[in-house]
Amino acid sequence: MKILYVTNGFPYPLTSGTLRHYHFIRRLGVRHDIVLMSLVGARHRPADRLALAGHVRRIETFATSARRRAVGPRVRSRLERFLGLGDPAARALRRAATRVIVEERPDVVLFSGKRAEAAIDAFDHLPVVVDLCDATSLRLRGQIQTAAWGRRPLVAVAWWTARRAEHALMERATRLLFASRRDLEALVPTPDADRCTVLPNGVDVSFWHRSSPALGREVVFTGRMDYAPNADAAVYLAQTIMPMVRAEWPTARLRIVGADPSPSVRRLAASPWVTVTGFVDDVRPHLEAAAVFACPLRFGAGIQNKVLEAMAMEVPVVTTSIAADGLRLDGSAPPVIVADDPEQFAQRLVEGLRRAESDASPDRAGRAFVAQAFDWEANAARLESILEAARR
Repeated sequence: MKILYVTNGFPYPLTSGTLRHYHFIRRLGVRHDIVLMSLVGARHRPADRLALAGHVRRIETFATSARRRAVGPRVRSRLERFLGLGDPAARALRRAATRVIVEERPDVVLFSGKRAEAAIDAFDHLPVVVDLCDATSLRLRGQIQTAAWGRRPLVAVAWWTARRAEHALMERATRLLFASRRDLEALVPTPDADRCTVLPNGVDVSFWHRSSPALGREVVFTGRMDYAPNADAAVYLAQTIMPMVRAEWPTARLRIVGADPSPSVRRLAASPWVTVTGFVDDVRPHLEAAAVFACPLRFGAGIQNKVLEAMAMEVPVVTTSIAADGLRLDGSAPPVIVADDPEQFAQRLVEGLRRAESDASPDRAGRAFVAQAFDWEANAARLESILEAARR
């Protein structure tokens, strides 16, 4: 099968936004011929292509200004998308796609990324499997409620743009993929089982495993710290929840681990009991330092990979229903502790710290849940079947 794979973001290095596509490409590329077309940000390096060597036959990239630090390119890109013009890089991808389709004659298109939505009409005569992954509009709707008043109009514009892109992609798709049932139901209230599939992310449990037989003593939170839901959760955790924890457990320490911490997250390190690491080469040692993993997301969508990784590392997890709901498969509840009220969340963290003090045994149930339900091999096999059915 010839697959034209379109992504918003190059599938390497392994960040939460492109992790899914890297693992799918690696597995589909064993049996199928893949041409990859990707929008890429300012941090993309030509050397990143080497990670996909042997898995794709051809790569074309299109530079976008959307993630550059300079204000001008970001504002211009958002305005163009709001007016329905699409990202300029997506328009360049659309023009190139007409040429690539003639040259490659793909059997099916696997299309992912709302930012690339302007390119979707290039594939009018081909079956298109759209991987919506998470409901971006759901995340942004929640963000409006927690954003500062001056930022709420900007977030509202982003919500409207995302919602329009989601509708356009759903109208064009032959088949639709979602990372969780919560995201499917947010976008398709009455889903067609023959057209809509929940295809969750996976976890490489051979990589995410403990080297220490005992839990640590800290509260740990991980994730990309320039991502709005994570940055908000880190600040909320440090400024609202942890003071209540320390009132009962004075030695409690918080470790915030993740690349590109926002200014608000960096400022948290001024507290002597808060560590903000920034980028680290390996997250696993930091998770092994945890007595409990705290993930107090107040808005979000999709599957929280950081929670799955913590569970695979056998760290007890305390999180909000927003994060936990993304892990529910076929009605089964994940083995995490859910607390939405800040006082209750703080109490659950104290209980986790106290438990690790008396019994530092890792949480085997979390790892078993991840290994059973979030397997890359199984999910890639399901994706292969969906692509085969769509091209018929």
